[in-house]
Amino acid sequence: MKIALRPFARERTADATVPPSGATGYLTGAAATAMAFLAICALALALAANRTAERWSMLLAGSATLELTGPNADEDARRALVILRQTEGIASAKALSPEVTVSLLTPWLGDAEMLKTLDLPALIAIEETPALDRATLDRRLEGELPGAVYHRHTDWRARIRDAATQIRGLATAVVAIALGVMGIVVTIAARASLAMHVRVIETLRLLGATDIYIARAFVRRMTLRALSGALLGAAAGLGLILALDFGGGPQAAGSLRPAGVAGWTALFAIPPAATLIAFAATRAAVFRVLARIR
Repeated sequence: MKIALRPFARERTADATVPPSGATGYLTGAAATAMAFLAICALALALAANRTAERWSMLLAGSATLELTGPNADEDARRALVILRQTEGIASAKALSPEVTVSLLTPWLGDAEMLKTLDLPALIAIEETPALDRATLDRRLEGELPGAVYHRHTDWRARIRDAATQIRGLATAVVAIALGVMGIVVTIAARASLAMHVRVIETLRLLGATDIYIARAFVRRMTLRALSGALLGAAAGLGLILALDFGGGPQAAGSLRPAGVAGWTALFAIPPAATLIAFAATRAAVFRVLARIR
């Protein structure tokens, strides 16, 4: 632990001798704040999308819908219910009322009054079990109710999983880009800070200061600036997430709040990750610039 924290240990002599980073230090803190905020929000979105996809996938597992159209749709629905309830492997079959059908279609079409004037199909909600012989059921429905359309929700589950995978990939890319941009900004800031104090560095060398002595003060300052900014950005991101979810728990629909230890750990890992990137970028930049100043 002591070895890991050694780069951050304060050396009063070095801090007093090496000039402060000035505006470049504030630039580092601002960049860390913005990038940590963006990374927290992107990661929370990815976790929420994954939870929602899993929840929807579970709801769609083993479910199907039978659609019946035509002038005799209601009579066909009653016959279909008899067939379904006689079929082994059908856990339940329930005809949906016209009101329920309209309520299901309204979010997609938007005009409930217009839907009430249409000749909507009769719908039957079905719950399947693994014991169902789907081929036999399809043949019976085709023979007795040729106009019936049996919609299994397997394809929808696959699409939901694919969408969740794409969102996770996009969020991961956003987090990586945010941390990468922060590393670039820190590198530029470190180079600018050293370039501003070339004469001071040359004087310190003449007095016997080593590159490690000089670099340690710069690296420590820039890294602590990045840590402070990352903590501030993470706090702002978490505050926004909790504010948006005010009144609802992590299981609420559309919730961005992480669920479980893994989710919170992933979010809290952003500031340390940003700090390590800032430390590595600053250290590499400082020693590279010091090697050129001769």
